[in-house]
Amino acid sequence: MQKNKSYFILIFLCFCGSLLAQNQINSPYSRFGIGDLQYNILSEYAAMGGSSIGSYNPNIVNPYNPASYSAFKANSFIFSTGGAHQTTKMQTIDLQQTTNNSSFSHLILGFPISKKIGASTGLLPFSNIGYHIEDSEIDPDLGNINYSYNGDGGLNILYVGAAYHLTENLSIGANANYLFGGLNRNKKVIFSDGETYNTRKISSISAKGFFCELGLQYYKDINERTHFTLGFTANNNAEISAKRSVLTETYELASSIYEVVKDTMENTSTGFTSNMILPKNIGIGFSLAMDNKWLFMADFSMQDWSEYRMFGESDSLANSMKFSGGLQFTPDKMSANKYWKLIKFRFGGKFQKSYLQLYNTQLNERSVTFGFGLPLRKTKSEINLAVEIGERGTTNNNLIKEQFLRFQIGLSLKDIWFVKRKYD
Repeated sequence: MQKNKSYFILIFLCFCGSLLAQNQINSPYSRFGIGDLQYNILSEYAAMGGSSIGSYNPNIVNPYNPASYSAFKANSFIFSTGGAHQTTKMQTIDLQQTTNNSSFSHLILGFPISKKIGASTGLLPFSNIGYHIEDSEIDPDLGNINYSYNGDGGLNILYVGAAYHLTENLSIGANANYLFGGLNRNKKVIFSDGETYNTRKISSISAKGFFCELGLQYYKDINERTHFTLGFTANNNAEISAKRSVLTETYELASSIYEVVKDTMENTSTGFTSNMILPKNIGIGFSLAMDNKWLFMADFSMQDWSEYRMFGESDSLANSMKFSGGLQFTPDKMSANKYWKLIKFRFGGKFQKSYLQLYNTQLNERSVTFGFGLPLRKTKSEINLAVEIGERGTTNNNLIKEQFLRFQIGLSLKDIWFVKRKYD
C-alpha cells in the first residue's frame, strides 16, 4: 500500500508541474468569447461521444454530474489523470494549414466519506486560447500594411464536490467551482512605407471567481440484468471577477527583431470587479446497463450565451446546444484466462451547435468517437484510450473549416485506504 501511495504522490507532483504551463491549442476561432470551451476531458467518456450526465459508476470519477460521487464504494480511492493530442487541418476556399498540439487534460480524486456521502476534488481546463493570424492590405498612400493577431492563455476550474444519498434510488450532489486564469490577445499593425510608426496593442484579462453546479441522479434496477440511471445537471448564472489591462504603443523596427517604442497611446488597467457574466447551463442524460456487457449513454445540454458579458460586451455569441451518445461493450467482466474479454470497447458520436456566430453563421461541430478501457492485471486500475474524428465550421462566408483528429489517454488508479492491516 505504501508503494502505491508513493506512486500517487509522484504522478501528482509531475502533473502539478505541468500545470504551470498553459494548455496548448491552435485555432483562429479561439479568438472569440473566452476561447475554445473544453469538453470530453475524461477519455472514458470521450470515447462514448462525451456522454456522462447519466453515468453512476463506482469505478469512475464523474465531475460532470456531482450526484455520481455517492456511488463510491467503502474505503475506495480513485485517482485519474491524462493528456490529449490533436491534429487539426484548417482550410479556407483557397488555403490550408495543419497544426499539432498536445496538452494536459485533468487531475481528479474521488473517495467516499460515509455510506451515504461521496466526495471529489480536482483540476480541469475550462477554455483555451491559442491562435496566430496574419493578414495584409495595400494602401495607395501607406503602401503594404501587415496585420498580426496573436492570442494565448485559458481558464481552469478547481473544484470540490460532494454527493448524498437522499433515498435508495436518488442522489443529489454539488460542485463548488473556482474559475481562474488569463486571456491574452495581441494585435500589431506594421507599415512598409518607412515613415509611419508601427502600432501594437496588448490586451490581457485575468479572471477569478466561484460558481456552483448541481447534479441529480435517479437509478433503478429494472430487473436483475438491467439497470437504468437518469441524470440532470445545472449551474447558476455566475458573476466572475475580472480585470483588464490594455497597452497600446507605436514603435519602429531598429532591426529584424529589435523594436524601439516611440509613444504610448494607451496604458490602462482595472481592478478586479464583477465584469464577467458566465451564463447558466442545463443538461440531462441517461445510461442503460444490460447483462453486465452492454452500456448505453446519451446526453443533451444547452447554454444561454446571449447572457454572457465581458466588461459589458457580449461578443455576439449564440446559445449553444450539444447532443452526444455512445455505447460500451465488455465481452466478459469475470474472465480469468482471456484478457481481451476484459477490455471495454467504446463507440459514440456528438453533434454540437457552438456558441460562435460569425457572419450570421452559427458554427456546428460533429464527430465520431471510439476507444478502449484496458484493465491493468492484478489491480483495479485502468488505462483508457479515446479517439475523436470530426470537423467544425465551414468554408462558406469567408469562414474556416477545421477537421481534427483528437487522441486522449487517461490513467485511472484505484486502491483502498483506511484499512488496518492484520498480522499473524
